[in-house]
Amino acid sequence: MSSSKQIRIDFLDEDLQQRVARFLISRHFPAFRNLEVDVEHGAVTLTGELDSYYEKQVALTSCQRVAGVLTLVDEIAVQRQVATTSGDMPEKPRCLPK
Repeated sequence: MSSSKQIRIDFLDEDLQQRVARFLISRHFPAFRNLEVDVEHGAVTLTGELDSYYEKQVALTSCQRVAGVLTLVDEIAVQRQVATTSGDMPEKPRCLPK
């Protein structure tokens, strides 16, 4: 591949990366700001952690809507959260009265 074509592809990838990142931020999910967006030859890779599978699905679906995304690689991890009432200790199970 000639040098001018390589520069053009790099420019297009950089433009796509910026458009995907801006679109994710526009979705009003604060956690999306922590996602890393990498692009290589139209293949978008999302990396990072989100709090729920719902957020993950919204992020992936949003990326697919951006023009120029040819392939989407999902490297998003979902943090497992345990509901607690105080500190790090889970609440004790409650017994029903007899």
